[in-house]
Parts: sequence; C-alpha cells; structure tokens
Amino acid sequence: MISLILVMIAGALNAVMDKLAFNFNTSVFKDLNPVFWDVKQSWKNMWKWPLQPFEGKYYFGLYKPRWKEKFPYSSTILVGFIDAWHLAKALMVVCLGAAVALHTPFIAWWVDSLVMVSMFTGTFTYFYEYVLTSNKK
Repeated sequence: MISLILVMIAGALNAVMDKLAFNFNTSVFKDLNPVFWDVKQSWKNMWKWPLQPFEGKYYFGLYKPRWKEKFPYSSTILVGFIDAWHLAKALMVVCLGAAVALHTPFIAWWVDSLVMVSMFTGTFTYFYEYVLTSNKK
C-alpha cells in the first residue's frame, strides 16, 4: 500500500514538473519567485554569472561542466536544489525508487503494474489539470 501512495506522489510531482515547464503562466506557481519557480529563468541558478568556461577536473571521471558552477556540484549531484523543477524531479525519482524497494505484490505483478500506472497517470492528470492550474485570471 505504501508503494501505491509513493507512486501517486510521484505522479503529482511529475505534474508539477510539466506545469512549471509548459504552463507556468497559468499555474498556481506564477506569483512565486520566478528565479526558483520559472524554468525559463531558474536553470541559470546552476551557473556562475557571467558565464565562464569551467576549468576544473572531470567529476567522478565522467562529467565536465561546460560553465563554472554557482556552487560545487550544482550541475550534478546537487542539481536537485537549484530550482523547483529539479527538486520535483529529484523527489519523484526518490518516490519511485522507494515504491520499487518497498513494494510487496497485492494481487499479481501484472495487475499491480496496471494499477500503479493507472494511479500515476490519474494522479498526474488530476494535479496537472485541476490542482496546479490557477483560477486567477
């Protein structure tokens, strides 16, 4: 049961991500600080301004940021703290991972999968269309 709740929370968080990315101006977030909430501005929180080329070493031997970061690892492992979109995504991934780890089948794996996909999609749709849409004109 806890896994079903976590999947529904993940669906709501996915709706937050899409609302911020595609309909920010008609969302309940439109009056909040755009530097954190509006993806058209908030991505800049990752980088030091004015933009300067990154001159450090590769992170973990794999990744070298293109620009100097605002703070260490702001474009990698700490990206979940730079803006609302990345925070919602990080929390969604945590919820889905926890749902998988905590899941115990209640009927059969394929029935559980259908229920979980339906609940994720239903929760996403409900939040995207109704909860996260501003009634203010």
